[in-house]
Amino acid sequence: MFNPAITAALQVASNDEESEEFIQTRLKEAKALGASAAISLDLNEKQQKLLDKALSSGTVVKTVDGRFYLNERAVSDRREGNGFMALLILLVAASVIASGAILAARAGG
Repeated sequence: MFNPAITAALQVASNDEESEEFIQTRLKEAKALGASAAISLDLNEKQQKLLDKALSSGTVVKTVDGRFYLNERAVSDRREGNGFMALLILLVAASVIASGAILAARAGG
């Protein structure tokens, strides 16, 4: 019932979140949760892109000596905001659909 473009955008957002989870899980399993416990990561090209994205979002922090650790506070803050973003996307989609229905009704009448 939703616009296919909106459905695709929601799926891409979901996939991105799952992708970042890979890096987060790897750091959690290594107990790299602070600068003193930071670890080196040997990543392939795709995983490196995920790490770069996590670094830019602040969920992963790089130490001066090039090791990495998970910023759990940033992860928690980000998850709290995700519910709001999904609701906002759905409200915008509903608004667009309602506007289209009103325009179609006026054009037909």
